[in-house]
Amino acid sequence: MFIFYSIHYPQPEKEELLVQSMHEFGELMKKQPGNLFQAPYPFKDPEKGTLMGISIWESREAFQVALPILQSARQNSSSREWETKPPEVYMLDSTL
Repeated sequence: MFIFYSIHYPQPEKEELLVQSMHEFGELMKKQPGNLFQAPYPFKDPEKGTLMGISIWESREAFQVALPILQSARQNSSSREWETKPPEVYMLDSTL
C-alpha cells in the first residue's frame, strides 16, 4: 500500500480556487487504476491555514503509472500561483 499526501499553503483570497482545483485533481486521481481511496475534499488546519489532500494507492508502482496523467493535468494549472509557497509532498510506502 502507498499513501500520497500533500500540504498546501493557500493565499487566503485564493483558497476557494485552490480547493476547487484540489477537488478536480482528486476526481482525476479516483479514475486511475490502483487508486483505492481519494479524500473527497481537502482537510483544513484552521490555525495554520493549510490544506491537505490525501490518496491511498495499491502500490507505489500504481501511483507511478498514473503520475504522467496527473502531471499532465497540472501542467497548465494556475494553482501554484494561489499558494504562498510550494506544497509539501509526502509519499509513504507501507512497511509490510
